[in-house]
Amino acid sequence: MNDYKQTRFSRIILILCAVIFLCGTLSIPFIDDSAMVSTRAFQMFETALMMLIIFIPMITNRVMQIKISPTMEIAFVTFCFASLILGDVANFYSRFAWWDTILHAISGVLMGIVGYAIINTFNRVDDNRLRYSPLFVVAWIICFSVAVGAIWEILEFITDGLFGLNSQEFYASSGTFDTVQPRIGRDALWDTMVDLILDLLGAIVVAIVGYFDVRKQKRRIYRSDV
Repeated sequence: MNDYKQTRFSRIILILCAVIFLCGTLSIPFIDDSAMVSTRAFQMFETALMMLIIFIPMITNRVMQIKISPTMEIAFVTFCFASLILGDVANFYSRFAWWDTILHAISGVLMGIVGYAIINTFNRVDDNRLRYSPLFVVAWIICFSVAVGAIWEILEFITDGLFGLNSQEFYASSGTFDTVQPRIGRDALWDTMVDLILDLLGAIVVAIVGYFDVRKQKRRIYRSDV
């Protein structure tokens, strides 16, 4: 019987998001500016997404039988809350220039840990051998983390086009885009490429740790055969 329970922290964040979603949704009919309506609607979409994300650790545990520790659940929920709610809904991305950079550096590490947890679940001992070599685990961790980062950038590109946002910072500032100067050439690519590089660096850190951990597992198996 699976006795997995959400942490109290996750439940508090869920209630907070529900309040934000309700208040934000009720405020939309009273907004006159169409651009602001579009922005608020997207913010409420992100809030609803955040509420769904909170249940991912529970679903992963019950469906995939991948155990997630309370510490990892809190770290995962905190990161998503900082990205979706604080970043977009509370507008931290515009208020603090370093907010996006720090989150992407952390996301590379977190996604690397998730990738390692996934591959380690399937890297079980078979005839006193590990199914995957340390180098394969390294490659998987890096590819998984960078792939998630790339998907995130694609989502930012799509939402910028649909909702008139500036998530990828291709305009010099956020706001009404017909009054600001678009970035050109390398400057327009800067935010996206820095984000992907940070994702890669974070994944490499976890991959190095994962490499030595798998080697340690192999030595432990060989010693038990002696």
